[in-house]
Parts: sequence; C-alpha cells; structure tokens
Amino acid sequence: MKLNFPCSKHDIALEFGYDATLDPKYSTFYTLFDNKHPGVDFDLPEGTDIFAAFEGIVVRSENHKGMGNTIGIRNGNILALYAHLSETLVKLGDIISAGDLIGKSGNTGEATTKPHLHFELRDLRFKRLNEMVFKPEFEQEISNYSPEFIYKVNNLNTSKNFEKLSIMYFGTNSYSSKLHKLNNIDILVTDEIPQETEVLIPNY
Repeated sequence: MKLNFPCSKHDIALEFGYDATLDPKYSTFYTLFDNKHPGVDFDLPEGTDIFAAFEGIVVRSENHKGMGNTIGIRNGNILALYAHLSETLVKLGDIISAGDLIGKSGNTGEATTKPHLHFELRDLRFKRLNEMVFKPEFEQEISNYSPEFIYKVNNLNTSKNFEKLSIMYFGTNSYSSKLHKLNNIDILVTDEIPQETEVLIPNY
C-alpha cells in the first residue's frame, strides 16, 4: 500500500521524532510518546485541502482535546490520523479512496501553536501508543502493512465485546456480526470477550 502526501504543499514544520523535552513550546504536548513528536507537521494556512494518503475506512471523526478535529482512516493494521482540522468532510464508516478530499487544515485542539496539519501513522499490531507510531515515508510502499492483524483483548480500561471492536476498527457497529462469525468464539456479540483472547481483525 503506497503512502501519498496528504496535501499539495509539502513544507514540513516539525519532523517525526523531534525531541521536545527541552523545548518550552512543545514540552507538554507529547508526554505519551516519551516527548518525541509522533507524526509529521505540515506548515499550511488554515482551510487548506487535506486528502486521504491511502484508501481505507473512517474509524475516527472526533474533536480530541489535544489534536482538535481529527480524522482516523484505517487500512489493515495501519491507521492514519489527520489532526487540528478546521473542517471534517467525512463520517464514521465511510469508505475512502486515496486522494479523496477529507477535510481542511486548521488550528484546533490544545497541542498546537499555529495552523498546520499533524499527520500520524500507527501500526495497530502494537499495544502501547509510543510503540505504534512510526515515521511516514511518503511516495513509498508502507513496508509494515498487513491487510489483517491480531488484536489481543485488553479489558482493563474498558470492557470489550464484538460491537465495541467493530466501532474501534470500522467506525460503526455494523461489522460486529462479521467479526463474531469470523472468530468463532462461543459468546454472544454483546458479551465481554475474555481477557487476552486473540481476535482476528480483517480489512474493511
């Protein structure tokens, strides 16, 4: 799966992995990522068109405290986040093609100092956030891409059933029966899945 640029202007304001530990401007932004910048920031005026960097399904469309208006698009084990948007033009469960217009750049959320696009990639096979993020290599194939992956159930923070996993990975609960049938676990769709159960997550 090829990773395209999410915008027509490619000026980067902040690189992936920038260490913000001693930078007073960013020092409180990336604490969940060991103070390293978890994505790439594109220096864009507010209202710039933002495009899908690859095809996928919309699994997040929300107003996040730090990232502001944020869209998440998943394809297989790869999740792309588009953050600080002024407008979102897609909804949960939408199937998106590479290059589709999905939003407009902005300056929303608390973890921002000026209008820009924060673009972030996560490999959903990993458990911890700071293990999930990896450096985007634009105009190249994503080397760690897999069309399906295994999720090991963790009920410690929130109880997981097939409806919740459907919302997590497909943006809607309409895939819950498909997930349940595929994994052939002898519980109801709405029952809690036992801790540490390995669940196969297919593509959309």
